[in-house]
Formats: sequence, C-alpha cells, structure tokens
Amino acid sequence: MDTQETVVYTYNLTVGYAPLQFSVLIEPETDQPNHYTFSLSMKAGYVERALCSPLTLRLSIDPQQLDFSVFVFPPRTSLPADCLYNLRVWLHTAGIDHRIFSDNELWVGRDPDFRSVGDASFAVLRNATQDMLIYQGIVGRAHVSFIIRWKLVEVGLYSISLEYEAGGAGRTLFEDCYLRLECEPQIVTFMIYTIPVSSTPPGASHRLRFWLRTPFVSHSPASSAISQSGESYIYQRIWKSDDFKLGAGLNFDALGPKLVMGVRDPDSARIERDLPCLSPNWRRGSRASANAVSSSSINPLLQYR
Repeated sequence: MDTQETVVYTYNLTVGYAPLQFSVLIEPETDQPNHYTFSLSMKAGYVERALCSPLTLRLSIDPQQLDFSVFVFPPRTSLPADCLYNLRVWLHTAGIDHRIFSDNELWVGRDPDFRSVGDASFAVLRNATQDMLIYQGIVGRAHVSFIIRWKLVEVGLYSISLEYEAGGAGRTLFEDCYLRLECEPQIVTFMIYTIPVSSTPPGASHRLRFWLRTPFVSHSPASSAISQSGESYIYQRIWKSDDFKLGAGLNFDALGPKLVMGVRDPDSARIERDLPCLSPNWRRGSRASANAVSSSSINPLLQYR
C-alpha cells in the first residue's frame, strides 16, 4: 500500500428518517511499517464531521481486506426524543472482534421537537454575513450574543468557532470544529439554547446546547411524501456545556451569612509592566486547548481530500 494512500470503508444506515453515512479511514504511518491510523467520520445531510479520536493499529493483514460492524442503538429516552444514540464500530480480523470506536452521545435526528425541552431559552438569528452569524438570546436574564465564525480551510472544508459576548465581555467557547460541506455555508443554520440549572445564586448556571441544521433532501418518493407538508431538516448536536456560568443582577448574598465579600483596593486598576507570569505554562494571547471541540490534534477530514 502506498504511503500516501488512504483506504475508506463506508457504511450507511437510517435513524428516525435521517440517513447517515459513516466512513472508517485507514492511513499508513509514514515512520512505522505496518502501523495504520484509523479514524471515523459521519455524514448527515450536507455535512460531514469527525467523530471520536483516531487510533493507531498494527496490521499484519491487507488493510483493503478488512471488515467492520458499524451500528447505533438508543440508550434511553432523550429530549428531544429519538435523537440520542450509542455508536459502536468493531473491526473483524480472522474471527476476532476488536472494538475501535464508541460514542455514547451521538445526537442526530430529523426534525426533532425542541419544544419538548422544558424551560429552554432559544437564541434567535439576528445578523448573518458571508463568514459570520450572530444569534441573540437571554441567559439568566442576561442578553447574550452568540457569534459563529466560518473559516475556509480548503475547497469544501471549513472550520467553525463559537464565542459569546454579553455586557461588553465574552470569550471563545469552542474553535477548530472542521466540517466538510456539500453546500454553501449560507445553507447551514444553527439551533442554540440554554436550560437553567438549580444554582446559588439563582440564575447563575445553565446547560448550553449547540446544534447544526441543514435542509433534508431525498430522492426517495417515500421520504419525500413524509416531508411534503413542509420543510424538513437534519439536526446534529456538535457541542455542549453543562456548566455555562452567566447571569444578570445575581444576588450573591444568597450564599448565606458566612459569605465574605472582597473590597476593591482604591488604587485599582493600576498598570503593571514586565510583571512575572505566575503560570509558566500559560502564555499571553494563547487560547486554552479546552476550547477545541475534539481533544485530538488529528482531524480525519484533513486526511483525505
């Protein structure tokens, strides 16, 4: 096998009227003979994205003569309903089964009923340009702008990031989420919502959910008949936070009588130059790797073009 070649195995299945295509990619390691990097991607609608983290296997058999079992199953009830699946990918070699990929939070579906998500606060699209979308919502009585930025990596391959801004301050929530599109980015829209979580003070903690949406187009008469009453979309959740801390007018006295509140120094805010950094591993201007959607530095969508 040529060191520049990538073997791709493709498997198709349908869940909740949403057709999915999974691809297992096998790429030879350039510096280790008989070692191969296995990676996984999923295509739903017009969008393909990486799943799980790549892994390296040593093979003494032809990588073009492999077989896999790729399947999903619902683990439990979910909100929205019929959107949550466990994903498993097993490799079969000479009667031996190896589990190589698993994901217990694969959220994807066609036309989910988001109204069933109680207490959800949905952001609304307010502005869109060629490379940016701005959604506005209310989180804990705070008016928040969620900003999605597109960056073209190469033809058909894009990177998106999400940040928020509220009251003149904000930060990046995630970045470097790579998507391969079979449509223009303007066709892609998003569903962003928060759900309040019990906290002290009240209104300070939220679950944040970020879904991607593309139109559903089918050449099947049966599928077309199902959606003829209106537009139909494929949704997939690509990021979440269960600990989004934000609010407006929070009452910190609710923490109780033992609360000790700091008093601002009258000399603040002063300017310090050449102040030694107390965290050597942190560099000014750098972004924490935790902002990335995947902990892996290798993205399967960049391995074949």
